[in-house]
Amino acid sequence: MLKETRNVQYPSIEYAGRLSRRVWTSVSRLFPEHLTARVNALFKLIRPGRVMMVSLLTWVSANVAGVAPTDVWLITLGGMFLAMTGFAVDMYTDREADKQGDRAWPTNPISAAMMGQAAARRWIIFFVLAGISLCWATDPFTLVPATGLLITYWGLAAGVFDGPIGRAVTLGLLQAWYVLLAAAATGTITVLMMLVASVFLAAMFGARAAADIRDLPSDALTDTRNLAKVYGIRTASWILPIAITIAAAISLYIYSWGVFDRDYLIWTSLGFGLGLIMAWSFPFRPTPNYAFILGLP
Repeated sequence: MLKETRNVQYPSIEYAGRLSRRVWTSVSRLFPEHLTARVNALFKLIRPGRVMMVSLLTWVSANVAGVAPTDVWLITLGGMFLAMTGFAVDMYTDREADKQGDRAWPTNPISAAMMGQAAARRWIIFFVLAGISLCWATDPFTLVPATGLLITYWGLAAGVFDGPIGRAVTLGLLQAWYVLLAAAATGTITVLMMLVASVFLAAMFGARAAADIRDLPSDALTDTRNLAKVYGIRTASWILPIAITIAAAISLYIYSWGVFDRDYLIWTSLGFGLGLIMAWSFPFRPTPNYAFILGLP
């Protein structure tokens, strides 16, 4: 099944790629070619779409935790730069593996010779310093979860979490750290915010299984030990619905505390209702293309 995996392009990936290329081509015509090439490489290094998602998570968590309005924006920016650090470190660490696997999406700008290794290291240092400075300016206590984030990034880069379970746990742990980072802007972290963090820990643990199936064609050509390669596609596909169900149960338990109003219940039910339908459909169609579609939001 995995013999013809090099340069595999799935319909959804091709469509997303064509759309993004059209937008970028239109915008790039407004600027000098050498400048757009550097900006393009930087965007691929930090994956701005994912950075925006993490920033939104930090912003919403800060508001839920009751952070002061000014500090909400400071900690959101801090989380944004720390997210850039994580994605840049991931690209830098996987530069050789991505050459071997010839990954079609996302493009690694270092592997594709769009950006030099020295330039990538400079950007990583800048992102770390900017993120830490903004966290400190918000509240020194935020440096605790920020340090947790950086240690997790280091562990991933150093191969400490190289196993399939370790990779899945750290993906969930990273999202949980961002929730706790936002909560720490109040000067403390409550049990309620720890429960909110556990929702993302469980949900993203399941998402890792879907992502591993999505990446299977390219990962099959490398030494990456993902869930689908180690435990098989069928077993890995069931991790997603089970994990999403656990996350939904925790969310409903949070509502039982009486802290949030009925709007929380309505939006949680709508969000997890759709998520559960999609997650439980996955084991019946556990293909890389369907996994990519599930991950588009």
